Amino acid sequence: AQLEDQHARMQQLTREAAVAEERRRIMSDMHDGIGGQLISALSLVQAGDTPREQVAAALRECIDDLRLAIDSLEPTDEDLLPVLGSLRYRLEPRLKAQGIALDWQVQEVPKLACLTPQNVLHILRILQEAFTNVLKHAQANRVAVESGVEPDTRRVYIRVSDNGRGLAPSDGPRPPGHGLVNMDRRATALGGELLVRPSAGRGTTLELLLPVG
Repeated sequence: AQLEDQHARMQQLTREAAVAEERRRIMSDMHDGIGGQLISALSLVQAGDTPREQVAAALRECIDDLRLAIDSLEPTDEDLLPVLGSLRYRLEPRLKAQGIALDWQVQEVPKLACLTPQNVLHILRILQEAFTNVLKHAQANRVAVESGVEPDTRRVYIRVSDNGRGLAPSDGPRPPGHGLVNMDRRATALGGELLVRPSAGRGTTLELLLPVG
């Protein structure tokens, strides 16, 4: 009984150390990400002739990034739905303000062992970038979010589809861009895969595939 109790304590200490390391990584990520954004926003203010709308947009991005980092620290119990629910709460007002309807088709999926705080932040930032592209570039009036399980691979998917102008013919199945490179990097860190393709009919679909085990 003493050995079992000692083993349980060691496991608890290991989990706590892992969580502490994840939080340290998130703080480093925030320092590099939000810190750089704030410096850019300060430069816009100091320039003196920057339009107020541009400054406001830069500060809004800083606030959004900070909120994502805070949300990623919330306990998830390996459940994806609270993670997606937080994102919906953050983004739906912005979509509505730009006349974009949100079709929320999220359903329960298996528990995801990969949902550490750092990985939750990866997921949130991938999806945030997807929505930013819809808001800034897609010229869409509807975006759908779905979750489920692939029948063949049993991987969990998160799918974001819009009815906007879609990919340019020169873009191909994987359009270039710094944002997409970062999204790919985050998906790889999750042990997952990122797919971007034209939607059926019109628009663009982004799909994030996540391992269950």
